[in-house]
Amino acid sequence: MKAVFLSSLRVTTTFLLGTLFSWGLGQFLQDAFASHVVRPQVNDPLQVAEFLAQLPPSAHAGRLVAMGLGMALGTMVVRRWPGSRPLDAWALTLLFAAGAIFDVFRVNHGPALSICTVALVLPCCWMGIRLGSTKGR
Repeated sequence: MKAVFLSSLRVTTTFLLGTLFSWGLGQFLQDAFASHVVRPQVNDPLQVAEFLAQLPPSAHAGRLVAMGLGMALGTMVVRRWPGSRPLDAWALTLLFAAGAIFDVFRVNHGPALSICTVALVLPCCWMGIRLGSTKGR
């Protein structure tokens, strides 16, 4: 029971770390590339979809880069965490994938951005797992 609790603690902590990193960097890059676009005041899916439609492609690219870096960071940290097992990193990958899929269905991103958002999860998490792996070093 203790092993399951510690494993879930590692996964949730690194999910929080990766999400906060990607959200913060994504907001910064979005503001840097599209400072003229006003954010919606409420988190209504229709207003958010309208806001996303106004953003230039560079702002979307910045948000995707930030999302990928946050997922890679989270999976790298969970692999480096003492006592971590490879299963923890794959559980975190599934959690990131579920979050990306939920976000795509919650707000209309358009087909291209939706595909990029979901397709980015596995390669970025895999890179984080490989960077965090202690095998072969």
